[in-house]
Amino acid sequence: MRLDRVYIDGFKNLKQLDLDFDETRLTTVLIGQNGAGKSNLIEALALVFSHVDLRSASLRFHYRVTYRIQARKAKPGELTQVVLSNMAGEAPFVVDGKAVSRAEFERNKSEWFPDLILGYYSGSGRRLERVFDKHQANYYKAIARNNDEEACYQALLARRLFYCRHVHGVMALLAQFAFPDQDADMLLKEIVRVTGFHSALTLFREPWYAKGGRSKKLEDAQDFWGAEGPAGRAARLLQSIAFHPFGLNGNAVDDYRDKLKDEAQFATFLRDQSVIQRLREAFSDDADMFYALEALDVSDLIRNLNIWVTRENDASGDIEYSDLSDGERQLLMVMGLLRVSRGKRVLFLLDEPDTHLNPHWQLSYLRLIERWTGNAADATNCHIVLSSHNPLTICGLTKSEVRVLFSEEGSEVTVAEEPFVDPRGLGIGGVLTDIFGMYSPLDQPTQELIIARNKLARFAELDEGQAQALERINEQLRELGFMYEERDALYRAVLREVDDVEMRDTTPRTPRQLRARDEMVKQIIAQLISQK
Repeated sequence: MRLDRVYIDGFKNLKQLDLDFDETRLTTVLIGQNGAGKSNLIEALALVFSHVDLRSASLRFHYRVTYRIQARKAKPGELTQVVLSNMAGEAPFVVDGKAVSRAEFERNKSEWFPDLILGYYSGSGRRLERVFDKHQANYYKAIARNNDEEACYQALLARRLFYCRHVHGVMALLAQFAFPDQDADMLLKEIVRVTGFHSALTLFREPWYAKGGRSKKLEDAQDFWGAEGPAGRAARLLQSIAFHPFGLNGNAVDDYRDKLKDEAQFATFLRDQSVIQRLREAFSDDADMFYALEALDVSDLIRNLNIWVTRENDASGDIEYSDLSDGERQLLMVMGLLRVSRGKRVLFLLDEPDTHLNPHWQLSYLRLIERWTGNAADATNCHIVLSSHNPLTICGLTKSEVRVLFSEEGSEVTVAEEPFVDPRGLGIGGVLTDIFGMYSPLDQPTQELIIARNKLARFAELDEGQAQALERINEQLRELGFMYEERDALYRAVLREVDDVEMRDTTPRTPRQLRARDEMVKQIIAQLISQK
């Protein structure tokens, strides 16, 4: 599944946005200044797919979303083009150029609609997550206390929007330990130095449907308060393989504003790798196991799920998943969900997923995703759209993998364009100036020195005061390592002319402005050469 073209008008600050994706690319990175609309675009896409899937009330903005998808009945490589629209005068559903009715689209949804829209935001707000709430609620209603396994499986397939939370990282990691893969395990060791499973503890809590007083709820903890469906089955499986499972009265605080409260709890401890083998035997694959564990969370049965791991040079098992850094857990969550989504036609909508990563991981993040996707999923069946403010994330990409969002001066129209050059090969400084449009990658005090030096250097002759000021500035720049002498007169002339152009405006530039600047520099050079 790959997005082809998206038009959004009237959603928050997005006005007449027309974004053309390169559908041959696995990843598209959205960049731009704060307020350019990157997060709004990701939210708008999630809203469109949610609206179409749930047949919800009409959206209060205009959209046209075009994508290509591998229909299940089609030959390999034979893609179907689907257009979803609420534009005046346009058919709501167009498949391979032919308008189809809502009823026909619903009958063929498994062919023409993505299997999964997976969303994630690295911040603390719930703006994006709220778009996924209805799907989560519908799934819970369908599986809660439902012992019909086929009906629960169909409910899982029907939940086409899924929001990632950090607890899913623990579940995905546990599923990977149960279903090891040589390539995935190598990447896991290479990325976060995790070498294996040590132990795990699941702490269950009384659900809303628990009956009776404190003693009754504690007694019923042995049977998970009558939990049924996928959650009940998963809970009893963990109980059957756990070392000395037991019930207890626990203290809990769900929110800092709440008082400490007593609740009936139940603990299951998986003490070593041999238990993981028994866990593996109960499931067909890692995705099957992941969704069984996730049903516990959906059903609000889990208070805590803790896993301890071994790492390079540390086999003690003292390292808990929560002890890993935010960046490590964030990376493991995204990688894990990529793995359990294999075989599905997936659109990943990731809002600033690289926030907590160190510079080394930021630099290699997208390549890690490509490697992991190659191992864990059919790359041609998924599209990863993510927003980022980080030059390290995009510095190895081609321009076809990047879209810069901006508004032209004096216009409210939101524009999304390729950078005018490939980020790859520019280096960090070049990415900051030629892709993000910064005036300079230098700190402001140093840049002010260079500006002052260049102003004085443009004069053909200097008086005594100007000459002394230039010498003082040159000495400061020498100490900072920014001073050099250029003896070629033509090159000095080029530098003076280019600097004169550069100093006209220090605000971040759009791709169009950067392209215009590049053309102007070429004209300056051509003019100076002709003069010489």
